Amino acid sequence: MRIGIDAHIILKEHKRYNPKIARYTEQLITHLLQADKKHEHTWVLFFDERMKGSRKLKQFAGPNVEIKHFPFVQYRRYLPVFYSHMLISSFLTGARLQVFHSPEGLIPYLYPGKIVTTFHYVPTGKSESNLFVRTFMLGARIAFAQLCKRARRIIVNTLEDKESLVKLHGCPAAQVVVMEQDDLERVDWTARTGELLRLYRQVAAGTAKRTTASRARAAVRGTSRRRGRQ
Repeated sequence: MRIGIDAHIILKEHKRYNPKIARYTEQLITHLLQADKKHEHTWVLFFDERMKGSRKLKQFAGPNVEIKHFPFVQYRRYLPVFYSHMLISSFLTGARLQVFHSPEGLIPYLYPGKIVTTFHYVPTGKSESNLFVRTFMLGARIAFAQLCKRARRIIVNTLEDKESLVKLHGCPAAQVVVMEQDDLERVDWTARTGELLRLYRQVAAGTAKRTTASRARAAVRGTSRRRGRQ
């Protein structure tokens, strides 16, 4: 699989930099790469453009790793929200990913690909939802629940977070997956990387199955129309 991981939060100069999320993202990528000993997957890592030439990137280098940099990130605040979403979505589309995972909680609204995202915080009301969207979703003026629908899977830290997404925001229970990450020292990374790889496969395979089913339904409709014209 071609698996994309959003890593731009690692840069300390990032406007939404959070040391806890940055550390989680860094450990997540490190352990996923270590777990892929047979190089079965291509890992496409997306960093902030300002990290070009950084020595930190050397720790992620490998024969099955592609390093990419989100363009014009430092100028995003000057761009209209729509163009910011369009720019990132276009960049991701060009990477031809089978799965894109944002450990930060980013959901590029215009990206047509398969998204897995991690929410470290789940809003509990309308005002909090609006703030969450403006802060974490590139300022998108769209309902939080509608934005969540763009993700195939949402990873949260607790069962309470899952219940909030299901009961308050209408997410299907099967869409929300609980994986504790509050205390990184307690995370069993061997088990966690296995969980994530299975999740990535499910997301990719699920889309393929839906596509096959859609083609089958289209074929049936086409046959019915031809019979109707006879």
